Amino acid sequence: MTVRPTRTSVLIVGGGLVGLSAGLFLQRLGVPFILVEKNRNVSLLPRARGIHLRTMELFRQIGVEEAVEAAAAAAWQQGSFGGARRGRTLVDAEPIVDVSTMRVKMAAAGASPSSFGACPQTLIEPVLRQQLEARGGDVRFGHELVSFVESGDAVVAAVRGPDGRETIIEATWLIGADGGRSFVRRQLGVGRVETPAPQHLLNIFFHADLAEAVAGRTFSQCEIANERVRGLFLAMNNTDKWSFHLEYEPSQGLPADSELPDLVRAAIGLDDVDIDIPSRGAWSTGVSIAERYRVGRAFLCGDAAHLMPPWGGFNATTGIADAHNLAWKLAAALRGEATTALLDSYETERRPVAVRNGSQALLRTDFDARFGIETQTNREVFPALLDAGALLLRHRYRVADGASAEESPEWVAHLQAQTGTRFPHAWIRRDNQRMSTLDLFGDSYVLLAGPNASVQPSSRASLNPATPAVYVAGKDFEFVDSEDDWRTLTDLSDDGVVTVRPDGFVLCRSTG
Repeated sequence: MTVRPTRTSVLIVGGGLVGLSAGLFLQRLGVPFILVEKNRNVSLLPRARGIHLRTMELFRQIGVEEAVEAAAAAAWQQGSFGGARRGRTLVDAEPIVDVSTMRVKMAAAGASPSSFGACPQTLIEPVLRQQLEARGGDVRFGHELVSFVESGDAVVAAVRGPDGRETIIEATWLIGADGGRSFVRRQLGVGRVETPAPQHLLNIFFHADLAEAVAGRTFSQCEIANERVRGLFLAMNNTDKWSFHLEYEPSQGLPADSELPDLVRAAIGLDDVDIDIPSRGAWSTGVSIAERYRVGRAFLCGDAAHLMPPWGGFNATTGIADAHNLAWKLAAALRGEATTALLDSYETERRPVAVRNGSQALLRTDFDARFGIETQTNREVFPALLDAGALLLRHRYRVADGASAEESPEWVAHLQAQTGTRFPHAWIRRDNQRMSTLDLFGDSYVLLAGPNASVQPSSRASLNPATPAVYVAGKDFEFVDSEDDWRTLTDLSDDGVVTVRPDGFVLCRSTG
């Protein structure tokens, strides 16, 4: 008997941060999808720990911000996230940056309704998965993509389930969010532009009771160098969950698993502490960018599209923004509210962002430069360093101005609804509810108008810029704070208008 294929609009391959986020973005727009992930559970190996403002804004838009904040609040069992230390061992390390200084820098990244979230990836992914499944998402962990081919107006994929049986899924579009060793990317024949790695590290995730050793002196990162080991401690809960990133020489190979507990003890500076290692994984600090983000009906997102060192926390944030950029464009094409040519802008907008963010992460390879400390040895990198707010909140899609797709995106010093930038945040009141201007976006194009603009109300808002939702300042919403008004927010006269894309980026603006 011939088994009929399962049909869906989008097949997402990969159930990490980016794949799960892609599902939530599509779900909010009413796009049917199936998500397959070859592992039966989310990863046990901690990677990202800091969720930047822009990612928290996107989580706010899909209604998971509070759940992520709750996970972050429960993550730190003593002290808090932040601060940097250095020493021969963890127990004798001295501070180089304190927690309060780090928090001031993070808060200054840009005006936002959201705040920086400090939470290990191992806690965030279960939250996203639970939210996606609770809302009816078709999420299939333990299912591995084994082949796919584009056929006419669909991608035909073979997926192997936990029982070893293969099923066929026909999807209009395919999203490859399946990590740095992406099967999707390799099957598409997409190469990568590689920047050599300054360091090779083994991420050793371990359990050990170090609560007393770090009491009153918790940290985000602690650099260790002694006669036996070099590496970096990353705090996961400031008590009994830690990662030690052991630096090693590739030509000499990785140390044996049996050696790892003693190497971790040498880095801690305590000989009698019990070490349990549930997971470990080798990685390098090079940058790798896919040469193409789209091939036909298939797209690459997240680590499948770009890998960069974690210094600055840019990789996960860049990947989740990839998925957000792509989701509304897929929805518009599927609804017939845009031609498929719109989907070409995914690569031209997002790839330059990854190139720039990757180069900025590399500039932070030096431990002091990572925390904004200028020394004789790192001084040459400082003129090129951009702050996280510029990279993640104030960047500008240059393609909006017709620039070459290979040019890096610009960034602006202050958001004022410039073409190609994320519309600025201000607190407003609409329908007797206090909200952010950013809360107006996500479902359709939006035309925001000054109080004296001559505009007509919209009868049907859509993902087509010809039929936006229309909101007039002073009529459809009021500014909450006295220092905010239409002119200060947009640098336009009171008869000006701004058209904003569904992802919150300004499409165009005009006076009158």
